[in-house]
Amino acid sequence: MKAKNPSEHTHWLIFISIIGVITIAGYFVLAPKTLFKPGDDIGYNIGLIGGIMMLILLLYPLRKRAGFMQNLGFLPTWFKWHMVLGILGPLMIIFHSTYHIGSINAGVALVCMLLVSGSGTFGRFFYTKIHHGLYGRQTTLNEIRAEMETTEEVKSVFHFAPTVELALDQFHERGIKYSKESGYGFSNFIKVGFEASSLTHSLSKEIHQIMHKQARDNNFNGQQMAGLEKMYQENREKLIVYIRAVRDTAQFHTYERLFSWWHIFHIPLVYMMVFSAFYHVYAVHAY
Repeated sequence: MKAKNPSEHTHWLIFISIIGVITIAGYFVLAPKTLFKPGDDIGYNIGLIGGIMMLILLLYPLRKRAGFMQNLGFLPTWFKWHMVLGILGPLMIIFHSTYHIGSINAGVALVCMLLVSGSGTFGRFFYTKIHHGLYGRQTTLNEIRAEMETTEEVKSVFHFAPTVELALDQFHERGIKYSKESGYGFSNFIKVGFEASSLTHSLSKEIHQIMHKQARDNNFNGQQMAGLEKMYQENREKLIVYIRAVRDTAQFHTYERLFSWWHIFHIPLVYMMVFSAFYHVYAVHAY
């Protein structure tokens, strides 16, 4: 079953948010060039640190594929530091540049680096859709279907709302159909996402209305109404879990394809970044 750890995503969002604040604040501090310039000792060393970070993160692909590195640490740990350095490295390079582009080769190197870093963010999103958590192994469609089937008993919870049960059954059938269809299926990919969002809203509202109607018919008192609200929240959570499981099953193959295309786009950018960075370092020292 596909393990999902919400704290992984929460920690990453907090990290990205902090880096974003630091990046914006850095502009007001460093752009005037009162503290240092790119060619000063401080600026040079900051650029050197950023460059080393970018080189170190390139060890991750080697750890995945090179036989002599297979026993060097755990791959999830390598991946985690690959992502962290992919953010901190560009930040150091931006600080080194003091938010200015001094030459064409420096501009090319900076743009390539930012493209690699930005595309890495998209890659991370696709990665989490087809792997067991952020640092886990790749999952399969059969596994994610099995996860969906473990939520089947959720539908029986809504025996008091036949229209909700019917809507969930129909969404389940469409989800299975979409997951089996060949071709690119981007229309179904988008459609099932909108359907999941729409059903979550409409069925939650319908469950709430049905439960409150039954409460009024049975003259619930204040204490019973409080219990009813708690039960509604529990039912709504089960509804969301089920709808998301069906959505993930339907979208799985498309996420696999998107991740594959992302690789085709990302790898050439990495080579361009490395070449332009080395040329920038050469140009700085040669001229």
